[in-house]
Amino acid sequence: MANLLKIQTKKSESKLLIVPSGNSFCVDHIREGWFDSLYWREKDAIIGESKGRHITWFVKPPQDAAESAWVLRHYYRGGFVAKVTQDNFFYTGIKSTRAYKEVRLLQTIREMGLPVPQPIGGCIRRKGLFYTADLLMEKIAASDLVAKLSVAQLAEKYWIKIGKTIAKFHQKGIYHADLNAHNILLDKEDKVWLIDFDRCQQRTVNHSWQQQNLARLKRSLLKEKGLHIPFFFDDKNWQWLLVGYRN
Repeated sequence: MANLLKIQTKKSESKLLIVPSGNSFCVDHIREGWFDSLYWREKDAIIGESKGRHITWFVKPPQDAAESAWVLRHYYRGGFVAKVTQDNFFYTGIKSTRAYKEVRLLQTIREMGLPVPQPIGGCIRRKGLFYTADLLMEKIAASDLVAKLSVAQLAEKYWIKIGKTIAKFHQKGIYHADLNAHNILLDKEDKVWLIDFDRCQQRTVNHSWQQQNLARLKRSLLKEKGLHIPFFFDDKNWQWLLVGYRN
């Protein structure tokens, strides 16, 4: 795993660019501007956005890139600390940064053959003892479970497929820190994808954290059911998912 990433440093020691060594286009062309929404706006290359607590940008990459669209995401603090600082993190080395960890984990998972976005790269900006960070990754052309279930029922085969996909991640020791209905996607070919691997880990396989992961997903689905009318989810659907997971 030590050679998964090539770290590129700009002339200013306060900026570090991270790019997977297997992505030859990005290794040769990555630049700091890619991690700034203003750069893409000036090129008229912003093709969409997602608004939650913060904005995530969808951009059209350079012509020679393999992907048709990229996602640009800034790292923010959560919880009580966010009241003090929204996006500053204590710097203890490049390999401890959230961008480095997520890019590396995504690359590791892809090498396992599991369905996650291609990491494009990360950017670390040093500010004394602190840093801010941004991530670029492939945009998957798919809809999340919340969007799907707000419109219609999902057939049994899709719930089984979702359960099987989660099981494959668990069998490889991939712990998703925020396994929720927004982070599970279904594309037009009915392929299941998992996204958003910030703070996720590769762990020793253990029944305890695997069940906690599933319980988190069920709570998410029940929460969304309380927020959306209609929302097509019930216990029968959950049992179908568990059939896929256990098989």
